[in-house]
Amino acid sequence: MPSHLMAPVRPLRVVLALLTLASALSACGLDADVIGTPEVRLAPQQLVFARQPIGTRSERRVEVANIGSAPLLIAGVRLEFDDPEAFALYYQTRADGDEYLGLTRDGVDHFDYPIRLDAGDALYLALEHEARDERPADGRIVLETNRPDAPELVIPVELNPGAPQIDVNPRQHDFGRVPAGEHAEIVVEVTNIGQLDLSIDDIRLDGDPAFRPLVELDGALVDVRHTLGDGPAAVLAPEDKLDLIVRYAPRVEGPGRAELVISSDDPDTPEVVVSLAANGALPCLRAAPAAVEFRTSLVDRADSRPLTIESCGGGPVEITRIYLRDADPAFSLAAERLPALPAVLPAWAQADRDAALPPPSLGIEVAFTPREERIHNGTLVIESTDPANPRLEVPLLGRGVTNACPQARAAVEAFEVAPLDVVVLDGSPSIDQDGQDGRPVSYEWVITSRPPSSLSQPREAFFEPGQPANGGVDDDPATSTAVFFVDYAGTYVAELRVRDRLGLDSIACQNPAVVTIVARPDEALHIQLSWRTPGDDDETDDRGTDLDLHLLNPLADAWFAAPYDCHYGAPVPDWGQPGDPSDDPSLDIDDVNGAGPENINLDRPQDTDTLGAPYLVGVHYYASSDRLDGTDYGASFATVRVFIDGELAWDYEGAEKELRAADHFWDVAQITWPAREVVTRDRYYEARP
Repeated sequence: MPSHLMAPVRPLRVVLALLTLASALSACGLDADVIGTPEVRLAPQQLVFARQPIGTRSERRVEVANIGSAPLLIAGVRLEFDDPEAFALYYQTRADGDEYLGLTRDGVDHFDYPIRLDAGDALYLALEHEARDERPADGRIVLETNRPDAPELVIPVELNPGAPQIDVNPRQHDFGRVPAGEHAEIVVEVTNIGQLDLSIDDIRLDGDPAFRPLVELDGALVDVRHTLGDGPAAVLAPEDKLDLIVRYAPRVEGPGRAELVISSDDPDTPEVVVSLAANGALPCLRAAPAAVEFRTSLVDRADSRPLTIESCGGGPVEITRIYLRDADPAFSLAAERLPALPAVLPAWAQADRDAALPPPSLGIEVAFTPREERIHNGTLVIESTDPANPRLEVPLLGRGVTNACPQARAAVEAFEVAPLDVVVLDGSPSIDQDGQDGRPVSYEWVITSRPPSSLSQPREAFFEPGQPANGGVDDDPATSTAVFFVDYAGTYVAELRVRDRLGLDSIACQNPAVVTIVARPDEALHIQLSWRTPGDDDETDDRGTDLDLHLLNPLADAWFAAPYDCHYGAPVPDWGQPGDPSDDPSLDIDDVNGAGPENINLDRPQDTDTLGAPYLVGVHYYASSDRLDGTDYGASFATVRVFIDGELAWDYEGAEKELRAADHFWDVAQITWPAREVVTRDRYYEARP
């Protein structure tokens, strides 16, 4: 039985007279000179019913989305069929909302007119067909709208004498609470309920990689994505079924979301999406680090390490007790750092996670005072309302030594630079009191904090000094210096760790040297592109994919058209006043081998109100294959950020955009000046627009 047969019928105002389009506009308080026009996207473009036995019912769904710049008003909905009593029409205002009866089989109209869809809104229609005889079901759904060019929006409906039809169950699943290191599974049944063979063309999983789609093959579970070849993933005869096992196995605590996407040759539903979630609305608690280790601590000297207790779920978590169990007497908890219990940590909100904000947390401190040279062990226990792990255990490990601590020191502890600059990290002032020549034997520079998308590492030297983005020789621990390429705007923290001849390091002695690097664009407008390619195992080498950043001038007629598209082909075009470089954009780096960055800077943008259009930002997937051996790396995931006057003003909802293949194009956002407003466009093209 279709789900909507159980849904409530919302009490709606009955329309006693036919509404004209003008009255619909008036009812919404809209004037005839509203700026912009509505534009409609139908998915799918038509509804196709397979032939079915007399007396049975089936349904087809269509999304009516307003992708224009003004509200779409629907003043009437009607069904035009030879046998109208064979059909009923249901609707939803949200994809995940309740479903209501719109048009009954006897012609009663329950819609509340006018139906208003603002830009970006959608109406979801479900047409139910009851096979009453052998007559064809060809006909149409007609929507009376305020579109100036075509007021009647027509959705064709036809009867197919036979077709494959996919049925997937369930369409969404929440695994609930699954602790890190454990796993849970569900079976997603894919059934062909049509009259012809169903070809499953592709199965992919977008989102958290902790979710995996598996199939049983020769008695073993195999990731279905590894079995995909040139042909279809599977062919199902009518009534045949394929069982997909979806496993969720998180490595770290925290919420997870993904979509299982199944593509087939079902003409009505070529793509089915199964929404997956885990560790969402439940309490979750984790410790950072997961274990506290004192690798080398001096005998009879108090040492300490901080421990952060974090909320990692969608619900608040209450901490009821913190204590040591079976611990060596050398371990203790700093009483002044212990919180008053019980203590409640709020939920880690989805908006905060999307914005890469840290989770709610509290800190404690573990002390270690060894009295002899040996290994010490213990366990810290944190009891909470986390349903999956009510007693979080944190291993403690310490080693007592008799040795003077090496001391890490940096020649320069703070840098203020621009993106793409290079800084020299210098640890030559470091000392080791009882070491040879009073110097440590090894120096390790570690980047402990960095902006999102940054991949740069400290290097001994660059392969090409003029192209530091192409990487370089690994940092030599025998030398005290390293060079570092500041690949993105933001704040970096570099930590110097030195070690003596006995293996005692400055971390164990709690005296690392910390260097802060702040990279701030100094142009009015700074646009930053980065990307990752799952098929590229090493995105820091000289091989990989090539994405190109574009900035389109308001006077441009089209993308890629000179001189008003700034990209790799025109890295410094002459805009604004001829010969004046201050109003010209510049592409400061063209990365052709993966990950980025690519940046476009504009120091003096023009007035877009005067020019009559905004600046546009775009990304082109120039090449998905390797320049050297032709290896195709597949899809890449792009991240775009816009900085205005040195501050982050916009990103793509803190997320990435998948560019599926070479020559695909993403129309990202528009920028108005001097209003300094950035608005998401998010238009995707499978060829250059």
